[in-house]
Amino acid sequence: MIDTHAHLEFPDFADDLDAVLCRAAAAGVRAMISVGGEPPRNERACELASAYRQVFAALGIHPHWSNSSTHAHEDWIAAHLDREKVVAVGEVGLDYHYDFSPRSIQRAVFVRMVELARDAAKPLMIHSREAFADTFEVLKDVAPVRGVVHCFSYSLAEAQAFLGLGLHLSFCGQITFPACTDLRDVAREVPLERLLLETDCPFLTPVPLRGKRNEPAHVRYIAIKHAELRGIILDELVAATTRNARGLFGLSLEDSP
Repeated sequence: MIDTHAHLEFPDFADDLDAVLCRAAAAGVRAMISVGGEPPRNERACELASAYRQVFAALGIHPHWSNSSTHAHEDWIAAHLDREKVVAVGEVGLDYHYDFSPRSIQRAVFVRMVELARDAAKPLMIHSREAFADTFEVLKDVAPVRGVVHCFSYSLAEAQAFLGLGLHLSFCGQITFPACTDLRDVAREVPLERLLLETDCPFLTPVPLRGKRNEPAHVRYIAIKHAELRGIILDELVAATTRNARGLFGLSLEDSP
């Protein structure tokens, strides 16, 4: 398994990261991507990718922090995208739920991040919450797009629109929540060759571990739910999503099939 979206750079993991990585390995997680979003987190993600064989990094400006982004920050990201284990631009996008940054600034920064990914030939890790129309509008201008809409939360029609642009989709622990029947219906319909696994840890811990800190080892529960929804065995689901992640992000894994 590959956890394609984790926040190992968060302080939540500062005291026990080695133990977290050991538990991930024991659960069958062979790689994870630590996803930045603001300057200190981008730098920490790079540090972790350099220090740990199984950790890769994504660098970007999250919409929550786009109001404080500077050209110097963006230039730093551009300068580090050619590092060996930096595999994506992310997470970037639009968040109209919290509106921590003005929408016009969110969109301007998102456009620049999309252009940066295009110029560097890197896939995007896209955050889109209550902002489908504007997210789609930005992305359609550069379609087909390489990347993933992470923590997907929209309808089937919107899923199909993103898939039509060439994107992958990933779902967090919500698909295990009893109330999220609509989201499970969407997840079931995503073509297996476009599906990725992620935890978005330390957030959105899946059932049956609600109330505990999320971590990469818990991606197994999300994989189990995806396999159950599709009526396939877990090994088939894991093989497909691992192949998808390796292809999209160019991950080089030791002892890979």
